[in-house]
Amino acid sequence: MQFNIIVMPVDITRYAIERLRERETRKSQAGPVITISREYGCPSKIIAGELTKVIRSESKKKDRTKWHWVSKEILQEAASSLGMTPREIKYVFEYKEHTVFDEILVAQSKRYYHSDKKIRKTISEVIRALGWEGHVIIVGRAGVAITREIEKSLHVRLMAPKRWRTVQVAKNHNISPAEATKLIDEMDTKRRKFMEYYLKSSPGIDLFDIVLNCSTLSVQEIVRFIFLLAEEKKLV
Repeated sequence: MQFNIIVMPVDITRYAIERLRERETRKSQAGPVITISREYGCPSKIIAGELTKVIRSESKKKDRTKWHWVSKEILQEAASSLGMTPREIKYVFEYKEHTVFDEILVAQSKRYYHSDKKIRKTISEVIRALGWEGHVIIVGRAGVAITREIEKSLHVRLMAPKRWRTVQVAKNHNISPAEATKLIDEMDTKRRKFMEYYLKSSPGIDLFDIVLNCSTLSVQEIVRFIFLLAEEKKLV
């Protein structure tokens, strides 16, 4: 039996190695980034805002003042990149989808038209760019799915029993407990599907570095815990 051995030219081998090293170098330079995902009814934006304040005041790193948090800003940046208004793509951020009939009508009525797929791709690009630039806390928007390849990252999941979340949602939206429960079910389902779009699979708890229970921990305790963990990982 004969074996044919294919020898890769030295130049090609060197090029491949250099490209790999370049990629790894760029990867190690990305971040730091913290993502906060939540079950509907958990105070993610409040926590992100307080965490930003703590990092800016208590981090020992010189670049601590660069830290900021984003949520709706992603909508504005994605719309700008597409030459559209935030209002025109807001439905995607509300976890809605156009039907085929909707797409035809919109395409015919607008000079500049972008499909759901294009809009979602742009959202992904904006979030990835924010993560690579670093010093950012990304709230929701499937941030964990899009930035998880960044080494200098921390991914947090906020959860709580539905009964607790029902009370919070009913109070915050001034609706009945029955309406709050229905809203929670709808939003949790839509957010899961939004995450699945980018993951190409169902999200699991193992996607996150840490899961925190908002019903048993105060905002201050959660913020302090995330900060200490980020500090231990040398992100802040």
